[in-house]
Order: sequence, then C-alpha cells, then structure tokens
Amino acid sequence: MIKKLYPNGKEKAFNLTYDDGIYDDYKFVELLNKYNLKGTFNLNSKLMKENFSWTHETGKIIKRISPQEAVCLYKGHEVASHTLTHPYMNNLTKKEILKELIDDKKNLEEIFKKEILGFAVPFDFYSKEISECVKETGFEYGRISEESNSWIPSEDYYFWKASIIHFNLNLENFVNEFIKTNDELALCQILGHSYDLEVENKWNLIENIFKKISESKNILPMTNIEIIKYLKAIRSVKISENKIINNSDLELWFEVDGKKISVQPKKEFFIKWDNV
Repeated sequence: MIKKLYPNGKEKAFNLTYDDGIYDDYKFVELLNKYNLKGTFNLNSKLMKENFSWTHETGKIIKRISPQEAVCLYKGHEVASHTLTHPYMNNLTKKEILKELIDDKKNLEEIFKKEILGFAVPFDFYSKEISECVKETGFEYGRISEESNSWIPSEDYYFWKASIIHFNLNLENFVNEFIKTNDELALCQILGHSYDLEVENKWNLIENIFKKISESKNILPMTNIEIIKYLKAIRSVKISENKIINNSDLELWFEVDGKKISVQPKKEFFIKWDNV
C-alpha cells in the first residue's frame, strides 16, 4: 500500500487563515508562536496605510495595523492579498477587480519584500470571473469564504475552501475528529478574524485547539501557500506497481508498505515490496 504524506513524513497538515490584519492579531500571533503553528494573514494594503478602523456592533473598535507593524508581526507566517480596499466585489467590473488585486499584490510585495502568491476574497461573494482575475494576476490560489466541513483538501485551488469557520459550533468536535483520522493528506484549516475571538469570548477555545494540535506528532503546521504548492506537486506524482516518479521541484513523502520514504525532486523511487 502507498499512502501520500506531507513533508517530513507527517500524515496531516494544519493552518489558520485569518483576514484583515487588525490589532487583535497581536494576541493571535502570540498564541500561534507559542504553539509553533503557522498562520496565513490576508491583508488590505490601502486600509493598512490609512490605519482604517470601524466599530463592531458590540462597540469594539476594529483597527488595521500599519505596514511597519505588519512586517514585524507576521514574521514567520504567510501574508496574502485580501484586495486593496476590501470592497463588496459583486458589482465590480473586471477592470476594477484587477485593480484591487494587482495594486494590493504590488503594495504587499513592496512592504514585505517578497512575492505574494495567495489571495483571499473579502466578504462572501466570489465568481468564475474573480477566479480568472486571481489567476491572471499571478496568484497560486484563491481562498473563498465558504467552509468545506471536510479535512479533504480542495481540488480547485482557485475556489479554495477552508475546512471550517471558527464560528462553527462544531469546531472543537471537528478538530478532535481530525486529530483521530487516518485519511490520506488530511488538512484542518480554520478561517476567521481575530477580533471575533475577542467579541465572542473564544480565546480559551482557540488556545485549547492549538494545544491539542501542537501535541500531535503526526500534524505539520503549514502556511496556505506551502499546502498549495505541496498538494500540486504530490497530486502530479506518477505511481505504478513498482515505481514512484516525482517530476516536481519538491521533495515528496510517502508511506510504502508501512515505511516512510521520501522521493527527491525529478527522481524516481523503485519499490521493493517485503512480501515479494
């Protein structure tokens, strides 16, 4: 039996994809770092530069952090685009959509001095036209605002669904079942905003989840782009009865007849079955 694995022979992967880049992220990132987890933070560069703020229905002021603060805060995590100005995208022309994507990508790359390859849609409207613009802009994935309620990773990288939204009342049970599962390439990705953890009083819940994930030896913390790149590579692998062919640029991991092995980039692995 051949089972596909994540890097370093890990059976499962875990990620947090959180939107907007706001001051509650300080507490959130502190927890991620405490438990050696990885987040993907989806940012609006124009709103960051303007220190944009708004008032939540509870009265809490939600304020964007500045570009300078973001560079320090998100070190070691992924930064992705969330559009330039966080608009409702259902009434935008293609030209307006492209401007939101291109300008935000350019600004974030100037701020963080690295290529930005991920995109997460603001609000909940997404369409084929938007996905085509995401591809055209040079992003490798487009995360939508729907949950899959599954730990099977999305097949469509430009209609990418996180596993579960942190509002979901089944969140803790979902994570517990994820920790138990033996499904191939299982992924738990939680979507949300850090200010929700404050207004909904869910900090203890999320920290308990982080603690459980960090204690599992079979779960690999990854960023969204690391997951996407690895899945693209391992899904393209060619497997025959006696050979695994890795045509990708990444080292790929497998469990073969109960033994964990890796196949180097552009290499083949010849299988010697114990019972043959």
